[in-house]
Amino acid sequence: MSRVDSWGVPVATASATAEQHLATALRDFIRLTNDPVGSIEAALRADPDWGLALAFRSYLDIFSQRAHGVRAAVDRLSAHAESLAHAPERERLHAQAAWRWAHNDLEGALRTLGAAIVLNPRDLLAIRIAHDLSFFLGDGKSLRDVVARALFAWTPEDDAYGLLQGMYAFGLEENGEYARAERSARLALELDQGDVWATHALTHVLEMQGRVREGEAFLEESGPYWRDSFFAVHNWWHLSLFYIESNKLDGALALYDGPIRQRRSEEWLDLVDACALLWRLSLLGINIGNRAQELAVILEQRITEAIYPFNDMHAVMAFSLSGRHSLADTLITHRSQSTSGSAQFALERAGLDLLRGFSSFARGNYDQASMHLWRARPNTSVIGGSHAQRDVVDQTLLVSCARGADANATALLSSERRERKHWSDASITRLA
Repeated sequence: MSRVDSWGVPVATASATAEQHLATALRDFIRLTNDPVGSIEAALRADPDWGLALAFRSYLDIFSQRAHGVRAAVDRLSAHAESLAHAPERERLHAQAAWRWAHNDLEGALRTLGAAIVLNPRDLLAIRIAHDLSFFLGDGKSLRDVVARALFAWTPEDDAYGLLQGMYAFGLEENGEYARAERSARLALELDQGDVWATHALTHVLEMQGRVREGEAFLEESGPYWRDSFFAVHNWWHLSLFYIESNKLDGALALYDGPIRQRRSEEWLDLVDACALLWRLSLLGINIGNRAQELAVILEQRITEAIYPFNDMHAVMAFSLSGRHSLADTLITHRSQSTSGSAQFALERAGLDLLRGFSSFARGNYDQASMHLWRARPNTSVIGGSHAQRDVVDQTLLVSCARGADANATALLSSERRERKHWSDASITRLA
């Protein structure tokens, strides 16, 4: 008799212990808490040849967005290639998706996971990884629809129903469906107040609708439920954006010195938020001191790791803010010569212009910065990230035009921004 996982999907392991550890790892991975790596390692100790666990462990390696993580995934999948080739279809699909992702074919990995979801819409691992890949690709429609296509197979009685609603909420928000997104996020939080992804989705809704005071209160009050998550820094970053909109700039800087950077994390997720916050504060004329130096030292070691253009953009911010312009030049040169796959497509469509635009801006070459950022602007979604994260491009373009004395472009961009973010008049005035 074949074994099924915690959600009724067949798995090719005879070990109940391995299955239980994988289920724990998956729940914790989606909730962004505890130790998913430790749990999946325990699953592999119980069944070292289990294809699904091997693929999941490889996903977690690639999520590090570091070259050594990608190499570890490739080595693991290569070492088990023969057994994976004869594994059941679900497990083959996951191994193929991990392999394609590790080789910078994110679109191929997403298509493969789409096939896994068709095979079984209760494949929670496939849904979650497809959701994340959609985010990395900047594919908002897929971010929503990989969850939407599977929802028919789940009921409110399922223990993962809230997790699905939290994912769905973020996809809805990134497609501008704010009322539906808020309903799904609040439903997920009713089921689990510690669902940090649902918290994150609701935060995006409040930000995109300009509900600044409500957003501040929500994050400040919900903090005890998510502060121990390894996603906590990102929520603190969102709180800093609300503080900036409220003109509490000292509060935003205090968040940087406190929960955002007090642990000196070297995880890409945390580094991106730190770079973005310092850049936004500097656009507003805030003296950030030598804070960017610490980030530049870490990121200098990653210049040759051409994995994710969204990260590259933030590395250029850190190098530029710290005055180490030669490092930005080296990164840009390396990316223009040594990138492939999905990352190359993103760089060609918008990424290189973004890198050059931010670097030019930091040097005071505002006309050149404006040229690059105008050119990149229609296609910025291809580098990944959310609307809220990519808003830094529009902010930098506006300041570039203002400092470059392009009065017509400044007036045009200010008008557009007031129409889209009517609650943000004070910050627009500070930028322009």
